[in-house]
Amino acid sequence: MLLGLAAVATMQAYGPVCLRDGDSVSGEFRYVESRHPNGTNLRYGFVKTVDPVCVLGEAGATGEPYVVQGRWVQISWSDEMIGDRPFPGDQVEIAADCFEPMTAWHLGDIICINARLISREPM
Repeated sequence: MLLGLAAVATMQAYGPVCLRDGDSVSGEFRYVESRHPNGTNLRYGFVKTVDPVCVLGEAGATGEPYVVQGRWVQISWSDEMIGDRPFPGDQVEIAADCFEPMTAWHLGDIICINARLISREPM
């Protein structure tokens, strides 16, 4: 019991454990469509997670990294995934390199590039 409380206190002291390059994300695969401010239509694949996930943002003026979190993870497939993508509604697990959104081209709470499909369960 005391070890469990110590672990919880440690997690609270250091914040959530955030995604690092190559970590996996699981959830429902979806497509989201939007429009860039310049008028370009956008359509991206997303993994909608059940629980929020996070990444560490770049250190700002304070020099301290900050936590960016959300449930809408925008994905960009690795070149090897071109022909084997999931369908909307599939439950998926992907491994990818994730970071905070930084431009108007990024629609998600979190952006993941070089995504590789680990598993897929059709809807």
